[in-house]
Amino acid sequence: MGYTKISTRISIRWLPDPPSEPTDTLVYNVGSYFLDLRVLKGPERTIDWAMAGVREVLSRDPLKCRWTHIIDSHGPASTPDEGSFTPLPNGDSLESGTMACPARNGAMTPYEEVWRELSPLPGPSWGWILQSLGDEGKIFLARIGGGFLALCEGREGFGARREEWDSQGEGEWVEMYALGDMSALPSMRQLGEMVNGEEGWRMGDVVTVEGREFVVRAYEMLNG
Repeated sequence: MGYTKISTRISIRWLPDPPSEPTDTLVYNVGSYFLDLRVLKGPERTIDWAMAGVREVLSRDPLKCRWTHIIDSHGPASTPDEGSFTPLPNGDSLESGTMACPARNGAMTPYEEVWRELSPLPGPSWGWILQSLGDEGKIFLARIGGGFLALCEGREGFGARREEWDSQGEGEWVEMYALGDMSALPSMRQLGEMVNGEEGWRMGDVVTVEGREFVVRAYEMLNG
């Protein structure tokens, strides 16, 4: 059964402190893979946390998931993250668990995050996630409809790009964020409305994007 989902975080709470939301966070899930970009709000607009890897469902009632980070702007994680989800009356989801809190010197701390599902932006009726070959898999690209995320763990640090297709205006990709080391990250603004051949990709295919080889880790139809 396919799984494609876009989520934004509404708030995070490190117990017993009150909830807040210091970031603009967007998560793409396609199949069993994910990309997660969290950008600090304010004029500096720096990466708070960026990661990509594998999402595993541990149980469905209640829903509990595990995330294994293949790349992580905070550095290699010793253990995967785990969190449990509770539906909220307004349709949002409450995720709860325990993880390292940066503001408490990395101490393992109970947390609560509120997540909201977003509809895909107008665009093709599919989503995909690619992982680069030949460099230990340090680049991840993701597309869902008219949205694009790209993350890279490079020699000069972490890079992140977020773009959205403007179907109402000039019919072009709009850059939302271009942060950190951009040298290895493709841009849909150069590639065009679609990547050549993407409509026929299948999971496991090896494809070429701007001269670099990627493996298709996940490919799902949005309504299929």
